[in-house]
Amino acid sequence: MALFGRKDGKSLFSRQKEDADKKPQRHELVDIPINSIIELSDITTYEETDNTSHAYTLATRKKYEGDGLLRYMYHVRDVEGEIVVGVDHIAGTKDEYEISRWIVDGEQELGDPLPDEMTLHYTDPDNEDAEIVVVYNRQEIVSAKLTVTNAQGKEEFAAELHEYINDDDGLMSIELCGDWLTFYVGFLISSSDVEIYPATVNEQVRG
Repeated sequence: MALFGRKDGKSLFSRQKEDADKKPQRHELVDIPINSIIELSDITTYEETDNTSHAYTLATRKKYEGDGLLRYMYHVRDVEGEIVVGVDHIAGTKDEYEISRWIVDGEQELGDPLPDEMTLHYTDPDNEDAEIVVVYNRQEIVSAKLTVTNAQGKEEFAAELHEYINDDDGLMSIELCGDWLTFYVGFLISSSDVEIYPATVNEQVRG
């Protein structure tokens, strides 16, 4: 696997625009307005909430644009905390997407250069005295323009994405912005696991 979001050499990220009355139409998965409701029904959401589906509110939208790259990372919240929903447009298609579910696994200042192999250690939920070791291998590095939109407005940054995968098809994406690293770990889910209820004009933040 190359860059998450690329398959068989083709990027899964690009934005398709259709012209109606000379204005682009927004697909429901693209540029979702701030304060929209995103409802998830994937198995992890079920295991975490004991509900067949659970609603989150979109707090922050991250958009990455680079060479063959267009990625949306939607930071959504409920009373318990925050998760991230990724939307990857499959290049060469009109409106086909891959959807992913992530958590922010850490943030820190950049020290040594990121290695080709990253090992993460987690406490074993079945044994507090043991740990689970997960090894990720880097697939690609991509420079990108990062646009961050939230209730306060919009900001743009230069960023770099380091894409990793493990033997179980688990994903890790490390965002390097300035000297600051954000670690995302996640996995693919089905598009049928996602329902979007866009914010009204009065609720949304334009960006």
